[in-house]
Amino acid sequence: MYYRYKSKQRRKITTKWVINILLIITAVYIVQQYHQYIFFWKYTINKLQEKIEIASGQPDIAIRQQQLKELCNAAYTYAESNPLSSDAYYLLGKSYCNYAYSLLNKPVYSLYDESVLQNISADICQYFLLSIKAINKGIALGGSSSIDDNTRVMLAASLYLSGYYPVNETYTIIQKVLNIQKLSLHNVRMYSLIAIKSGHYEEGIELVKSRGISDNIEGKMFLAASYLYANEQSNAIIQYRNILQNSRDNTIIKEVHIELGKIFYRKGVYEQSLEHLNAALQIDDHDVQCKLWLGKVYSAVGNVSQAKALWSEVLLLDSENAEAKRLLGIM
Repeated sequence: MYYRYKSKQRRKITTKWVINILLIITAVYIVQQYHQYIFFWKYTINKLQEKIEIASGQPDIAIRQQQLKELCNAAYTYAESNPLSSDAYYLLGKSYCNYAYSLLNKPVYSLYDESVLQNISADICQYFLLSIKAINKGIALGGSSSIDDNTRVMLAASLYLSGYYPVNETYTIIQKVLNIQKLSLHNVRMYSLIAIKSGHYEEGIELVKSRGISDNIEGKMFLAASYLYANEQSNAIIQYRNILQNSRDNTIIKEVHIELGKIFYRKGVYEQSLEHLNAALQIDDHDVQCKLWLGKVYSAVGNVSQAKALWSEVLLLDSENAEAKRLLGIM
């Protein structure tokens, strides 16, 4: 009896070993035969993500727009082929958002300005809205915890830039970011912008100073604009003057003179406002924004005829300019 029992035990152990070995062999065979299908999803989504990042950094705007448009189509096809994948829809949302940025073709610091936001075309807004739809579908598929921080900021940015949500509501979305250190530079700036525009000045400025600036001129312009919209006008003036001293780019110099002209106008320091706006006009005598503000300054100092002349020039350059029409209607 004892020997029969031991024999059965040995057979059981042998059978288990045989089964385990067969399972291992089967698993290895499946991986070897079907690895391209097993890793296809990850490979494809990583490849698309990499291409989107490369295309977004393309310096030639026409090439950037073309490449991102093609990648939107590729991401859409991929999402359609993987209808239950939250990551596929997050990728699609990011594709649409980056394409909309390329069509907008504006530096982030300009997006503080309400007049810039109001003039974002319906065609561009359409892609921000598609981004919102895709990202929200990703959340519906994967749950609120499935969205990564960069995608969350892109959702908030799309809501803000399309005018779909007021800025205070978009701030509640970026508040859920778990690790700011993982945000891209662009998304750090969008986070800061939304925080500042929603009245959270200290948080926004601290983030700009710690992670939102860089050595290039766009970073310095963003810091100056952040100070301005955070009601730190003295710091904004200092920053803009530093840019004037160190920049040789006439486009940037013109923008800075206009911003300083606007600041001094609001402070009631009309002489300095005129000085900066006239300096901007010497660089570009067809700049509509400069003429509008210069007219406001002349009106404020009592030179109504000069103000009207400037606003009339604006309408010659841009016959649909609502601000010029409003100002001429008031006078």
